[in-house]
Amino acid sequence: MKKETADPSGQIGLQDMFRPPVETPAMLLEARMEAAGRRMAVYLRHLPLPERTRHELALAALTELAKDPGDNPAQAEARGMRILRGLLAEQTPALHVVPSPGVRRRHMKPEEMDRRPWVRVYLSFMRPLWIMTAGFFNTALIDFLLYALLLAGLRIMDLQLP
Repeated sequence: MKKETADPSGQIGLQDMFRPPVETPAMLLEARMEAAGRRMAVYLRHLPLPERTRHELALAALTELAKDPGDNPAQAEARGMRILRGLLAEQTPALHVVPSPGVRRRHMKPEEMDRRPWVRVYLSFMRPLWIMTAGFFNTALIDFLLYALLLAGLRIMDLQLP
């Protein structure tokens, strides 16, 4: 067993703290299996399956993959996905699970139904015109009144000057 070098203060030296871990075959296998497991978990998470079935499929696929994981993490992921797709092809889909967005039930305000569509079309066409016209006249009328007051004030000042 290697003796750790320590400072007189009793702390481990920096060279010992940042030493890279030794890569054993077990660590390499674990890294490959972890990469494959993450990929399968993401894939299974987006399938409309019950949680228990997801875990069972992932466990079965990882158990099968552990027999021959491949030489690197990419190969392990690819083999794991092939095994998982094979297991999914054998499985019958659950009838109670339907892929759809969640249902949000809210109170709906009752609204009177319009039975005259031509009125609705006329109002939908005239309402924006009315709003635009009212906005124009409101601003133009104010501008006109201010201009008239300015002219009247200038006229009064012109009359008072000798």
